[in-house]
Amino acid sequence: MDNEDPHAHLVTFYELCGSVGAMGEEEEALYMRLFPFSLNGKAKDWLQSQPNQSLTSWEDVEQKFLARFFPPSKSTEIKVAITTFVQGVDEPLCEAWERFKALLRKCPSHGFSLEMQVQIFYNGLQPHTMMILDASFGGSVLLRTVDEAIAVIENMVSTDMWSRRGRTQVQKRGVYELNAQDAILAQNKLLAQQMEVLTQSMAKLPQQLQAMQAHNQPHHQVMRCDFYGDNHPNGHCQVPSGSQSEEVNYMGNQERQNFFNNTFPNPSNQGWRQAQILINLLINTHLRMIGIQN
Repeated sequence: MDNEDPHAHLVTFYELCGSVGAMGEEEEALYMRLFPFSLNGKAKDWLQSQPNQSLTSWEDVEQKFLARFFPPSKSTEIKVAITTFVQGVDEPLCEAWERFKALLRKCPSHGFSLEMQVQIFYNGLQPHTMMILDASFGGSVLLRTVDEAIAVIENMVSTDMWSRRGRTQVQKRGVYELNAQDAILAQNKLLAQQMEVLTQSMAKLPQQLQAMQAHNQPHHQVMRCDFYGDNHPNGHCQVPSGSQSEEVNYMGNQERQNFFNNTFPNPSNQGWRQAQILINLLINTHLRMIGIQN
């Protein structure tokens, strides 16, 4: 009862008591005897806290019960919700109509006539829903009698409810299957693209490895003098003079520098890096194919 609508609680209570078939004074006495058993939580505590002989009739019980759990502030709040009713942007007509009627039931003393209720609901509809109602009615709903307007609304609500139920069943059977198929096709397409790139890269790999090996192959060592760079062993030098000596020293330094560069190439060259990238790509693609098959 703590989170229950007090008016809805009374309606259910009256229905249960009506099944007994008591009439007149017996009916009121039945209400007084059974009402405490319909309460729990805060409502039960409230009833038990009432002074003895303070509730002498069912009318007193009902009035004090509603005053405690449905104060005037709550009534005002619901009345404002009724007058400012607006259909949600994506809210179906059937759900909007049920929500509007639920607001009316929460406050039986709202004071709105049937004509005002129809006008409030119609004016709160989205433009496209309003056009559908008017088209089915052959004109504006507000130009007809209240009974005709309510009949048209109820008919459209029933049609909307059944059509949505059918669309929901079709969606459950088809949408998720389509999404799963799309996901599989996307995975297959991605895998095919990766395999194509890998095949093209593997086709170029022998040429790249051959070029890398040729670049890294050491040159045959040539006997050269460490002092002058000529083609004779150390100790068999013919000492030049003047500018000729300086030129020989320069040539010797250049030859030694080229010798070390050719003998010990840089291992981090571009060909080596490309080969390593291709190997890693091959391993990752192989692992991904194993995961998809599992």
